[in-house]
Amino acid sequence: MSENQNKFFLCYFESTRKCNLNCPYCMTRIGDKPEGEELSTNEVKRLVIDEVCSYCSHPAMAFSGGEFLLRNDAVEILRYTAEKRMWSFINTNGTKLNKKMLLKIKKATGNKVIFVFSLNSLEPKINKWSRNDSLNTVVKVVKLCAKEGVNFFFIATISKNNLDTLKKTVEFIKSKGIPVLRSPFVPRGAGKNYTELLFSPKDMESVIYPILRDYHLSYVSYTPFFAGPEFLEEKRKQLNVNLGQFGCQAAKGFVGINAEGDVAPCVQLLDSNVKCGNIRKTPLLDILRSNDVLLKLRERKEIKGKCGICRYKHTCGGCRAMAYYKTGDYMESDPNCFFEPEDENTVSENENLQNENADRFINFISKHEPWKSLFNPENEAISDLNKLAMPHQHIARKMKKYIKSAVGMLTNR
Repeated sequence: MSENQNKFFLCYFESTRKCNLNCPYCMTRIGDKPEGEELSTNEVKRLVIDEVCSYCSHPAMAFSGGEFLLRNDAVEILRYTAEKRMWSFINTNGTKLNKKMLLKIKKATGNKVIFVFSLNSLEPKINKWSRNDSLNTVVKVVKLCAKEGVNFFFIATISKNNLDTLKKTVEFIKSKGIPVLRSPFVPRGAGKNYTELLFSPKDMESVIYPILRDYHLSYVSYTPFFAGPEFLEEKRKQLNVNLGQFGCQAAKGFVGINAEGDVAPCVQLLDSNVKCGNIRKTPLLDILRSNDVLLKLRERKEIKGKCGICRYKHTCGGCRAMAYYKTGDYMESDPNCFFEPEDENTVSENENLQNENADRFINFISKHEPWKSLFNPENEAISDLNKLAMPHQHIARKMKKYIKSAVGMLTNR
């Protein structure tokens, strides 16, 4: 088995630009008509899913849009993904997710599915402006998933718009033990009209970083990240868990593919000049293995400025998307990082606390499905619903308490 086949890898596929909402800074809504038509059902199966399966032993697919569930073939694509023994993450606005659709997806995937819902703020007005929809939609779909024993977590797009309520939002999610993924606002797509929403290094240091640092279930793919390289290597050997998902994941743990088949190192860099090819012209496997941009980002030898001399270059690496959008060079230093290393021996004052919470996160993913199957290369992804019954029963019991308080808090009741 090759080196790549020992690693977990996520393919983030923006399957369509169609959407039934009109979020003000939607990344996929571009002014000009995109080049080419969106990938057909057969192309998604053959050019995306089959190629990802050939790249490593424990891959997963993330489907988004636009709104993925607007595709007429959404369930068929999910079924095919499950047949390839892969988990599916579905980023959805939730408006099309009723009980009938949820049960159809649960059956098609063998419950190897995780829904990802946007929760930018617990303040209804802030969340509604950024999402073009009511918080009630989030409450409804979360309650539905919990009742039917289907996994989910939250994603929060961080910008100037929700900085003042970020702590309250994340602390609420933390109090319920639900994972949250942070996504930085970038001026991609319609976001080009909202550059005033870009946060600053001061925002990162005083607000964003402390909030994320203190919640261990937010630790997948964010920067800056100051866990010690030696500590992470020791944990990797001790638990045999793939820890490559820390820090910036551009080209390392995932790539992004847009609806027309263009490939970029991460989803925020789609539709930009940092293009790695198109899967209609070049097989995805060839792009992943030999594209110069992807190789440079994995090796990190050419990262510039303070990121290039930093102790955490390989375990953090700085946000490549932020570097691109603020400097025009995806290899430049992360312009939002507040750490100022003198050389590779400079240790962040946050390292010990980051290590403690990273340890908690690593222990969590080494014991809980689906993370255990995805991050441990010696575990096979479980498809037997009987094997999954107990974990989901446990989740359902736990989620009853979560829903009782979540519904009240999200709706101010």
